[in-house]
Amino acid sequence: MKRTRCPALYKEYHLDRGDERVDLFRKLVRKYGIRSALYPGSFVHIAPSFVIPRTVHVDSFREAKTFFADSNTLAYIVQRKEYDEEPHIGFYGSDYNDPFGEEPESFDLLISSYAGFVSPPCKRYLRLGGLLVANDSHGDASMAFLDPDFELIAVANRRGEKFTISETELERYFIPKRAVTVTPQLLRETGKGVAYTKRASSYIFRKIA
Repeated sequence: MKRTRCPALYKEYHLDRGDERVDLFRKLVRKYGIRSALYPGSFVHIAPSFVIPRTVHVDSFREAKTFFADSNTLAYIVQRKEYDEEPHIGFYGSDYNDPFGEEPESFDLLISSYAGFVSPPCKRYLRLGGLLVANDSHGDASMAFLDPDFELIAVANRRGEKFTISETELERYFIPKRAVTVTPQLLRETGKGVAYTKRASSYIFRKIA
């Protein structure tokens, strides 16, 4: 079978930077049985599609629209997929804060990675008991920690492109270094998380309401 060359944008932003994070999504699939994922603000990060059969991406950047419309993108996913069935890849070229054509509570996983406050507008698409994996670069993990609809169940730590998931000692996270009251308003005003005494690469929450 003819090998498909890695799409240029994915190579530039992820392969060349050593930032695929495939192992994170592989570990989530194995530990929690993930079969579908929604990725708002994904840009061209297609790594979840290598291990999750159904992924839907939402991004308003013109380059992302061109990227997902290219047949080579799907061919590259097919080449690297780690599951038996054919991949189902959806894409909406819009702002994730606006409604798009997916049913509420229809995904196992919601991904929030360097894309702002994904969880408030997009948690409606996550099934009850589904998972949110978020980093705190823009404060979305902190936002989820304050949200009564979520509970923190694990953290993921990273060494290079390898990840470990831990479900223990979670009370050690989200403790501010300074005397500050963390509120949704503060997070929105600053556009980032606060300094905590202990940090993880990503935080894993379960939707409980």
